[in-house]
Amino acid sequence: MSNQTFSKMSSLVKLNKARSVLLASTMLCGLSAAPAFAQENIKLKTITIEGEGTGEAADSIVAKRSVAAAKTDTPLLETPQVVNVVTRKQMDVQGANTVAEALRYTPGVMSDPNGYDVRYDWLYIRGFNSYGTMWLDGLAIAGDPSNYSTPSINPYSLERIEVIKGPASVLYGRTVPGGLVNQISKRPETTPHREINIGTSAFGGIQSSFDFTGPVTQDGEWSYRLLGQGRNMHTQIDHERDKQFMIAPSLTWAPTKDTSLTMYGYYQRDRPVFNPRFYPAIGTLLPNPAGQIPREVFLGDPNWGGFNRDYYHLGYEFEHEFNENWTIRQNMRYGRSSQDMNLLLVNPAFAYFGAPSSHLERVTAVSDDWTSTFAVDTQAETKFETGTLDHTVLFGVDYVRGVSSTNFGNSDRSVTVPGIDYNNPVYGLKYPLAAVTTSGLQKQNQIGLYVQDQIRYDRWVGTFGLRYDRSDIDTTNRMKPDSPVVSTNDNAVSGRAGLTYLFDNGLAPYISYSTSFLPLMGTDYKNDPYEAQTARQIELGVKYEPAGGRGMVSLSLFQLTQDNVLTPYSKDPNPVRPTLFEQDGKQRVRGIEIDGKYELTPEISIMAAYAYSNSKVLSSNNPDALGREMLRLPEHQGSVWVHYTPYAVQGLSLSAGMRAQSSYQTDSTYFDELRIPSRTLVDIGMEYDFGALKNEFEGTKLRVNVTNLFDKEYVSHCLNKTGGSCNYGAGRAITANLKYEW
Repeated sequence: MSNQTFSKMSSLVKLNKARSVLLASTMLCGLSAAPAFAQENIKLKTITIEGEGTGEAADSIVAKRSVAAAKTDTPLLETPQVVNVVTRKQMDVQGANTVAEALRYTPGVMSDPNGYDVRYDWLYIRGFNSYGTMWLDGLAIAGDPSNYSTPSINPYSLERIEVIKGPASVLYGRTVPGGLVNQISKRPETTPHREINIGTSAFGGIQSSFDFTGPVTQDGEWSYRLLGQGRNMHTQIDHERDKQFMIAPSLTWAPTKDTSLTMYGYYQRDRPVFNPRFYPAIGTLLPNPAGQIPREVFLGDPNWGGFNRDYYHLGYEFEHEFNENWTIRQNMRYGRSSQDMNLLLVNPAFAYFGAPSSHLERVTAVSDDWTSTFAVDTQAETKFETGTLDHTVLFGVDYVRGVSSTNFGNSDRSVTVPGIDYNNPVYGLKYPLAAVTTSGLQKQNQIGLYVQDQIRYDRWVGTFGLRYDRSDIDTTNRMKPDSPVVSTNDNAVSGRAGLTYLFDNGLAPYISYSTSFLPLMGTDYKNDPYEAQTARQIELGVKYEPAGGRGMVSLSLFQLTQDNVLTPYSKDPNPVRPTLFEQDGKQRVRGIEIDGKYELTPEISIMAAYAYSNSKVLSSNNPDALGREMLRLPEHQGSVWVHYTPYAVQGLSLSAGMRAQSSYQTDSTYFDELRIPSRTLVDIGMEYDFGALKNEFEGTKLRVNVTNLFDKEYVSHCLNKTGGSCNYGAGRAITANLKYEW
């Protein structure tokens, strides 16, 4: 099933309303834009069309089908693996402005492992880092775990986000074993819809956005979508600015009901005024007699340096049904991201030493990186019967070429860089530029062949898949021109086998076994290329879809084991760069996850999630880690969110949520004082549809969201006691958005 089909089905449940012209004050300009907000709060009956689309309402937090888990039109109930889906409705209701924020209520996902950061989506899934290995519309995004140019997709351009938990290499090749994050873009619809947003926050600033879609021709053969967003928002840190511009056009040609071709583009420009997040432990997590470091103080210099990133991609999605038994698809995309920065930051190795003081040492750093990815996935799907067995067989071949160029350096203690007193910061001084000390170029070619058979017999559904991958990586150390190119050649067979039984009452117990294969672009602390990581998981669970289709609940028990694990190099001579690792062994996670989304009544919807993770480092070169828990993986994570639309007050909707997690470690030496304490955060939201007051206001909605309602101050991580690198989490944020749609 293509994203075009998904968009067409979503459009069936949208209201086609005649709208007035928006006031000129909400026009998009320069760096001003606002995120999308919730769709209509009118509850629509679920539409189910066999064999097409997702069969679910667009205006719902409940997802029933997945476009990524099997690469075929498969209900979540029949998928023998946990798939967490964040719908457009959920993103809107919770006021998510980043992909990481959209996943805050997803079990087993740590959405802020590196604290508050305007540049990246830092995500840990079941204890594994997904930075640099994200997916968009079933294809890998340009990215590399050791590359600072790795982009973050603006969530306003997305229809939904799907997290396939555990190994997913059988269909995707290079995947992180904890889970694959597949972001699904908005695509053209044949039903006209237009919206404009404008918003701000309690910190100040403005952002605006627009989303236009509909037919180009009267017969609907051609349809389009054009959306964009710009922002110039203040943040919780003084002088910091979150500046971004994004635009995403797409065009669909559907000459017949059996054929569609969607061509699309995307461009994003990031120019934040950025305060580097390298706080010392003493003064943040640990007490400092000279006073704690205020969360809002800019520790760099807003008048010096900067962070610049440009990302774009171009691609197409093609699908053709020859008949009811044979379908072919091909998805292709090229993307490139480039970044340069000069930063002034607190030196995490020498931020604090000597007598307690409010003075912090600083260094300068430079980075000039770029990364690109060309990816193409060709599929053939066939349906047939063998006796009493119904088969849906998927054949596929995909190819990925990735290039990663990195240049990095920071000043050392031999260079005089003015420090800063966080109780009395002084800006506008002169600072020396850092020199590049590491420079590398890596080129990867990976090709994979895969086959999957979904077999149905009575109430039994079996899912069986097998894949072969071949990966070649060439690594060049440009700081040593005479050194030879290092080549790494990996190949692997990965697979998945699962069995589900469908009861009449909506229960579906399942069991599955899956493996993963992840060739890595990067080098360890000795500049040797990484070996491919492998992982395996066994999972036992049950899913429940109640009659009437108003909810979906899943419970899973799993054991996940990974080899060739990357862990922070404990003797890192260059700790300002947070991506220096060594491959030192094996880790295991045993866990339980519960995820439930249910529309209890037309007025009340609820989301609840819980994850229990028992992790252990089975093998490691780091004696402090051996036998201990994995880093950045709390033993307990839980959340609940309630959305209430009272009939008594037409047009009003209220929501509130709570997310909590137990304590966890981020320091590779497992120093007890650096253990991150448990925390509980509260979020609330409100939306009002002014159409309930007068028909003239129809289509105008105001949404207000407050995250971290009680402004709890917490530290997200601390990597060592000597000085850093620590960071604060996000404090209370109040956002307001006005949307007009017609």
